[in-house]
Amino acid sequence: MLRAVAALMVVVVFHLGAPLQRLGLEAPWPQSGAAGVDIFFVLSGFLMLVTTYGRTGYTASFYHKRLVRIAPLYWIVTTASLALLLLAPQVVKSGKADTWHIIASYLFLPARHPVLGTLEPLVVPGWTLNYEMFFYLLWGIALLLPQERRLPAAGLAIAGLSVLGFAAPSDNAFFAFYTSSIMLEFVFGLALGLWYLKGPAIGRGWGLVLMALGFVSLLSQGEMPQEVRFLRWGVPAAMVVAGALVLERARPVPRVGILALLGDASYALYLVHGMVLSAMGQVFVRLAPALPLSGTALYLVCGVAAVGAALVVSIIVHLTVERPLLRLMSSKRAARDPATAGNQG
Repeated sequence: MLRAVAALMVVVVFHLGAPLQRLGLEAPWPQSGAAGVDIFFVLSGFLMLVTTYGRTGYTASFYHKRLVRIAPLYWIVTTASLALLLLAPQVVKSGKADTWHIIASYLFLPARHPVLGTLEPLVVPGWTLNYEMFFYLLWGIALLLPQERRLPAAGLAIAGLSVLGFAAPSDNAFFAFYTSSIMLEFVFGLALGLWYLKGPAIGRGWGLVLMALGFVSLLSQGEMPQEVRFLRWGVPAAMVVAGALVLERARPVPRVGILALLGDASYALYLVHGMVLSAMGQVFVRLAPALPLSGTALYLVCGVAAVGAALVVSIIVHLTVERPLLRLMSSKRAARDPATAGNQG
């Protein structure tokens, strides 16, 4: 459910602004919804520790599961974006075909966007997946170590890269990307995972306090310089996740069907929402002059329609593409290695 909240923060509070700016509309709230990404990073660190804790000889299986979970849908959406760029370039407002950028987009490698100049792939939100894949690489190596050394080893490696980035900044795409301090948010999640499994219990009330303070801090801030993001957004994101874990550990949180479905579809939502919002923005440019609305009211009406469309499309993609793909690829691995059957999460 927290994944659903984080995805909606990115879609509703942040990325919705760009297509509606074409109507001359400005968001009536601070543009800090990008901090949903920071919640995702903390969650990722937490989940990687908890789901691999105590496992030995697990690196190959770990890499396979992560690749199966992340790559197929991402490659499908990337291919759709590339096809749109090549076949209907007039529709893509900020795209340009560049060979290395296209290759890097498929390989989860950082490359400068040929139009924006930022370290973003064809599917722009995929920059976060490039960090995820690098973190998975590091954590898979850490899994080769004894259990008690894994978190310190991964933490020191990421902290060392961050210090290097501060001490010797560079315009080189690989160096600048992999020495970003934002990766420290994965370490926050690893630490929370260790606490969740082995740490002392904390009163349920503190969970509510941590979540409230974390969300208020995240949503009250504007755009964040990358150099301090791990402090200004990463720490509050860790507070939100920690609060949710305190609540879950004290008494399992009731399952809310629609939020659980949105959480399951959050990856699809994260990947496809850009195309859906862009398309809806172009529709609004044509329809808005006929609507008897303006300002905040027009923003809200168009926003609700755009976000609703993004949610519907993402759920359809999740149910008809992502889930069958995961089921198919997991069943193939189980058929090859019966010992892994029943452990394909």
